[in-house]
Amino acid sequence: MSHILKLLRYATPYKGYILISVATMFVQVFVSFYIPFLMIDIIDVALPERAFDTVLNTAFIMLGLALLGIASGVVNTYTSQYISQYATASLRLDLFRKIQELSFKNVDDFKASRLITNATNDVLRVQMFFTMMLRIVIRAPLMIVMGLILALRTSLLLSQVFYITMPLLVIAVVILMINAYPRFKKVQYALDDLNNVVLENANSPQVIKSFVTQPQESGRFERTNENYRKANTGAETVMAFADPVINFIFTTGVSLILFFGAYYMLQGEFISPLGIPQVGILMAFNQYSQQILVGLMMFAMIMIFLSRANVSAARINEIFSANIDLKNPKDPIDRPIRGEIAFEDVSFGYGNGGNQVVEGVNFTIAKGEMVGIIGSTGSGKSTLVHLIPRLYDPTRGKVLLDGISADRYDLKRLRESIGFVTQNATIFSGSIATNIRQGKEDANYDNLEEAAQKALLHTFIHDQDDHYNYLVRSKGVNLSGGQKQRLSIARALIKRPPILIFDDATSAVDAQSERSILAHIDDLPYDPTLLLISQKVATVRRMDKIIVLNNEGRIDGVGTHERLMETSPVYQEIAASQLDLGGERRERSEDSYQTGT
Repeated sequence: MSHILKLLRYATPYKGYILISVATMFVQVFVSFYIPFLMIDIIDVALPERAFDTVLNTAFIMLGLALLGIASGVVNTYTSQYISQYATASLRLDLFRKIQELSFKNVDDFKASRLITNATNDVLRVQMFFTMMLRIVIRAPLMIVMGLILALRTSLLLSQVFYITMPLLVIAVVILMINAYPRFKKVQYALDDLNNVVLENANSPQVIKSFVTQPQESGRFERTNENYRKANTGAETVMAFADPVINFIFTTGVSLILFFGAYYMLQGEFISPLGIPQVGILMAFNQYSQQILVGLMMFAMIMIFLSRANVSAARINEIFSANIDLKNPKDPIDRPIRGEIAFEDVSFGYGNGGNQVVEGVNFTIAKGEMVGIIGSTGSGKSTLVHLIPRLYDPTRGKVLLDGISADRYDLKRLRESIGFVTQNATIFSGSIATNIRQGKEDANYDNLEEAAQKALLHTFIHDQDDHYNYLVRSKGVNLSGGQKQRLSIARALIKRPPILIFDDATSAVDAQSERSILAHIDDLPYDPTLLLISQKVATVRRMDKIIVLNNEGRIDGVGTHERLMETSPVYQEIAASQLDLGGERRERSEDSYQTGT
């Protein structure tokens, strides 16, 4: 209950609508109880005395009250929906912003599938609670209280029925809640697992089809789906018991009213001075008792539903209260970054107590240097460059930019100063222009043209009818691998950042295109620092400096191609393996291309 109460702050900005909703709900409840009260006079007084004018007048009053109740119900429904929609929209927006603030480590801990469930299914359950809050949550106790007052006022004798029905209902609700809460919690976590399987398959269709693992993935989904079905069935079984139990208590209450009414009539009670049984009192009391039992039934269903919503609220609050390990410093340094980079005894490992991926790394890069990073798969190359824009923080040591620790810079300023191109290009649905402008939101046409030309994307763009308005589908499925990488490179270049990081970003383009892109970067009107991760000796050998990592994430050598061929065993091994594959002839060909011989 405490978790859902924390989220009520999203409804408080709509106080005016809340007051209208509560007021109209009071009117509805008043009408539903006052009409039976008028029935007593019609049945027990007006009809026996043949006062048809009273009957007619009372009938008109009842009709007016019924119309008032309908109008109040419409207003109550509208205002409750208005509040729930706007409150949930604000909640969803804040949750999305919080998810954006999460560090890579936070996302690794929560898992992407869990965050998707939080932002969709969990938020939807909270939205349903906001709707029910103003239509049922307040209405149910109000009906119970008003019903008890009027029932006691109508007949103390018949009120004895509540000694039986109310304890039964309370006991039933408590038992149902105790059994429901853990089951609903299990359902949400089972849904996380289901989303995770779907997400992994949606993101990896090429691997699954290439390795013909559809049967295995179908089997994995079937097992996860079955676990979700079992969890959901267990929770819904509790809900299935709720209706018959509550209906049984409701029917028992009506039967007891008829029994006690008949018994007391035989004892001389509920008889008018004219000797006529006061059926109106019995009917009114029955109406009140039904309203009370309906209120109790609604309350029982609310408590069961609330336990479900509280599980979702707890999961949402867990995201909100997550401690983000990458934060802006209290007094951030907000000044332009020139591009000098230094690693001082830097180590890093994923997870708590995990193996160190990068260990004791030391090197310096001068402003404007072009530096290649090479090493075998799993040597920590990508991890190394992720520490520069603070996608992760080192577990030991310091990353310095212009002689200042990276964690002292304003995060926004730091990341705006770095153009990062990942190995697997991330493309968003929209036009080519909107994808490139993610690097610079206010970029004009000339900026787009310059970036596209330097990324060798210019020809492809102008071959399209819509040019920069050409629509790209989600994940760039209507682009080739090379086109996606060129688009990513254009997005980084349009920023004109002082630091450029290419994480094996030219692996999908041919050797000639790679040389042309690097030549364009070398000819930029400013002098950026370039860090280029590559698996190819032919690519990194042209860099001013090469950093070689061994399989333990340590530096094996730093220097030029010629020096490393003499001093670095890892570099020698990589170069030898590529030369054995014809790399010698390829490198000679490329040298000839550069010299024009």
